Parts: sequence; C-alpha cells; structure tokens
Amino acid sequence: MTNREVAELAGVSSAAVSRYLNGGYLSEEKRARIAAAIEETGYVPSANARILRTKKSDTIGVILTKTDESAMTGVVSGIEKYFFASDYGTSIAYVGDDTKEQSKIMRSLLERQIDGIILVSSAPIPGDVDLYLRARVPVVVVGQHAHDLSSVRFDNFGAAYDLASSLGCTPDNRVAYIDAAGHYRSFGADRRKGFLAGLERIGIDQDQVSVRTAGFTVEDGFRATDELLSKKTEFDYIACATDTIAAGAIKAVRKHFGRVDSPRAPRLSGFGNDPILQAVVGPIPSVSFDYEECGIKAAEIMIDLLKDRLSNTRSLVLGYQIVGV
Repeated sequence: MTNREVAELAGVSSAAVSRYLNGGYLSEEKRARIAAAIEETGYVPSANARILRTKKSDTIGVILTKTDESAMTGVVSGIEKYFFASDYGTSIAYVGDDTKEQSKIMRSLLERQIDGIILVSSAPIPGDVDLYLRARVPVVVVGQHAHDLSSVRFDNFGAAYDLASSLGCTPDNRVAYIDAAGHYRSFGADRRKGFLAGLERIGIDQDQVSVRTAGFTVEDGFRATDELLSKKTEFDYIACATDTIAAGAIKAVRKHFGRVDSPRAPRLSGFGNDPILQAVVGPIPSVSFDYEECGIKAAEIMIDLLKDRLSNTRSLVLGYQIVGV
C-alpha cells in the first residue's frame, strides 16, 4: 500500500495524502475521506521515507551511563511518559563512562536522524564537553550541571545539609561518613560537603568526622562499615552517601551488635530512599528524590529546545524530601 493507492481510494491527490500525514492544511471533507481510506486499508506510512523527506525522526536518543537502578528507572519513566504525550519516541542506549563508547553511540543515533539527545549520568561527562556540543541537535544532561548544555539535577548539597541538621546529633557525638568512591560519582562530593557543613552547623567540626569511601554495592558498604566498627572508636552515628551503602552498613552493625536497634549500635542514615532497600533492611533516615519528575522536566526542556521556545541553555535544580527522621 502506497500514498498513491490511498489517494486513489480517497479520491484525492497524493499531495493531499502527504499533507494529511504531515499535519498540513486540508479541508475537513478531504481529511475525513483520507482518514476513512487509511482506516479501511490499515495503511502505515514508511518511517524511513518520512525521515528522508522531513529530516526528522520524531525520536529522542537517551544515553544512560552507570547510575542507581531505581533512579534510572524513574528518570526513564518520566522521559517516556512526557514524550509519549508529545508524540515522540525514544531510542535508549546503555553505555559506560568511556568517552569513545559514548561517541560511538552518539554517531549511531545521529545516523538515524535522531532529533535530540538526553544524557542521564551521575558521572562527570568524560572527555571534552565538545563531544555533545558538536552533536548538531539539542542535548539535555540529567544528573549534573554541564557548562554550555541544558541540565536537570537535584540539590544534593542542600539535601545532605538538611539531613545532617535533622538527625539530632550533638557536638560531642562521634560521627562517621561513608562516601561513594570512584570518579564516576559526581554527586558524591556535593553530598559529602553538604553533610559535613550540616554537622558544622550543630557544632561538629569536619576534622572530628571519620570519612571512609566505599564502592556502589551492598558488600562495599558492609566492608567499609565493618572496618570502622572494628576500631576502638565507638560511633554514635554513621551516615552513608547512598541507600545501597547503608544496606551494607546495616549488615555490619548486625554483625557487631546483633541488631540495629541495640543501645550500643550507631544510628545510620542513607540517601535516595530506595523503596526496595528500605523494605528489605527497614526504614532509616534518608533523602527522597522524585526521579520521574526529573525525567519529565528533562523531556520538557528538550521539547522547548526543539520548538525554539528556549533561546539559551537552561539549568534546573530540583528539590528533595527528608524522610525517616
């Protein structure tokens, strides 16, 4: 089935069918006849032909680097929900932090006449940002600020500051902080600085805080906390940069004290309010982010860029909620 055959059945010109398919002006009478012909024949226009004709695919490329699984799921859900309502599709690619790998994926997307790119990454953009500035299509970064590119991210510093201020610590408390290790955790520095600043507000100097680093797994959190608890120092509080690290910390506390609510056990906090981890290990103080809203906002900025409704790049910082305190 072709445009010409649909046109013959509807009694209109092939040009009229093309205008109908591309949203051009047609009389209501012709529009109704073409719609009836398409309904009768089940005609589906060639996407490749439309792309060649319009130089647009109505598809946005979404590049996902290493990040928290629940966060990624929420962000992608928001992106797809907004684009679906806007009649855009998505082409999702999972890559690592390597610049060459991202460049290869980007070239592949651009070869398919992708209309824009959303990079979802908690990692510093590897290599030169020019990789994205040269993309020739709008780019929105999710999870961090990027110079010369539009971005959507959370206020990790403010969230960590408010969490530390809400925990009820006193100046004589012994506090440890387990940071997220690895260069790819761009949010880690903001969370650590915010938490230490929040402690200083209540009279705990940063030099008094024992800082350790851990990888991004439960076992990494367990090992770091087990090392802390094996020392002679008795901690009143152990704060973790992520809920995943906190889940490992809970395992270590149970190893040393039998149960988390033991009078001698340190109190714990996480970050991210992961619903699965909270259900498994029990509720602990944490910070909740609306990841789906983050995805929606990123998609909204992308549509504004495509429709020329934004003359400059836009940097959006979203809020948070302290939970479990």
